[in-house]
Amino acid sequence: MTPHPLLKNAGMSIAQVVVSGLVLFFLYRYLLATIGVAKLGIWSVVMATASVSRTSELGLSGSVVKFVAKYRAHEEMPQVGFVIQTAAISTAILLGLMLGLLFPFFSRLLPLVIPASGLADGLAILPYTLVSLWFIAVAGVFQSGLDGCQRIDLRSWIIMGGSVCYLLLTILLVPAFGLIGLALGQVLQTGIVLALSWMVLRREVKTLPPFPCRWSRALFKEMIGYGVHFQVIAIVGMLSEPVTKGLLSRFGGLAMAGYYEMASRMIVQLRTMIVSANQVLVPVIADLQEKTPDRIRTLYRESYRLLVYLSVPFFSLIMTAIPVVSELWIGAYEGTFVLFAMLLAVAWFLNLLISPAYFANMGTGRLRWNTVGHVVIGVVTLA
Repeated sequence: MTPHPLLKNAGMSIAQVVVSGLVLFFLYRYLLATIGVAKLGIWSVVMATASVSRTSELGLSGSVVKFVAKYRAHEEMPQVGFVIQTAAISTAILLGLMLGLLFPFFSRLLPLVIPASGLADGLAILPYTLVSLWFIAVAGVFQSGLDGCQRIDLRSWIIMGGSVCYLLLTILLVPAFGLIGLALGQVLQTGIVLALSWMVLRREVKTLPPFPCRWSRALFKEMIGYGVHFQVIAIVGMLSEPVTKGLLSRFGGLAMAGYYEMASRMIVQLRTMIVSANQVLVPVIADLQEKTPDRIRTLYRESYRLLVYLSVPFFSLIMTAIPVVSELWIGAYEGTFVLFAMLLAVAWFLNLLISPAYFANMGTGRLRWNTVGHVVIGVVTLA
């Protein structure tokens, strides 16, 4: 019997998180043994700093899910192709220009957030980081197209393959090139994921040409109107992770930033196991919004009940296991890592409880309260 698409998408999303989590465990353990926690901290701070440039995407990637699902519901497949191409071309051009303009700014900003001992390494990997961010952003548009087609299972396969590819590239390149090898491996991996995402998407949307070449002003304006909330969220995001890692590096040292990176990635990855199963509801709700909107409330209630039932024991287990994870992952009980992981576990558990409402709002297009929530998070983090 063929599984229901929603169950298949949810199952593959969870499988993706599990595989990515295992890759992350072995990747960070390998990096600690080869380049050390301080250089891991440099890489984390540079990535977070450069991610500020992604505010130029104008929320187009998030808009693609909604509008692909909308036009598929009305069986307007040519419009589906135009939505994807318009978003991809706009993202590629806008982010490319922004990265070029901000490169000198980032070169001057890094000395403020990276201690002098790690500055040369930070500046050396900056160009690689900017290229990989461009690849990630454009690939994100194509993966959002797969989400809108309710083929999250295919996106999950791509991301799992990309994670394994990155681990292999890291093992191959880091011994020879050090931190540069880590950054170069990321460029190669994100480029491969970009190409695969486009190839797989073209098999689902037959109206797409070999390369994105059609741009629609009307669709661009329509997506920008919806994506403005994503844009505000992206801008507010600059007050969160980049500021946190920059301040930790500046006042706590590169090792502290490295342990925060590990704790943050671990908790977020574990949280994503539950969130990803809820995220598959976005294209489903967008489809219901066009056809049978009265069913959305029932779907929301059921997803919330299941979320609470799973998340309470899951996060209790995580907090109990954190000291053991420190022993297995780092090789010793590391108090800084354990403290960060405990605090982040509590914070992300509370954040998890709003995810059904968050994704339901994304599906219906009512994004005001999502935006307000991110603004509050950003301002409080900065303070």
